[in-house]
Amino acid sequence: MLMIAECSSQVRQWATASLANDPAIQRTQYMPGVGHHMWNGLDDNNGRAAAVIIAFLQGKPAPLPNYPTRDEIPTFLRDHK
Repeated sequence: MLMIAECSSQVRQWATASLANDPAIQRTQYMPGVGHHMWNGLDDNNGRAAAVIIAFLQGKPAPLPNYPTRDEIPTFLRDHK
């Protein structure tokens, strides 16, 4: 699983390069509203990050859409969603 926080485009390019080149990544969880640090104690960021990880480890459906997929990388980078 790859978790991507909403942050600078440079970090997004690194994360999506991993997604594009590592076939072992089966799930991508984009975390809107979360900055450079997933675990920052702001708002509900810690709880959302924990929910994503727990669902993955338990083999349960993701609480967020699987986004971006490999096919969606160019749009994700261009739109800065």
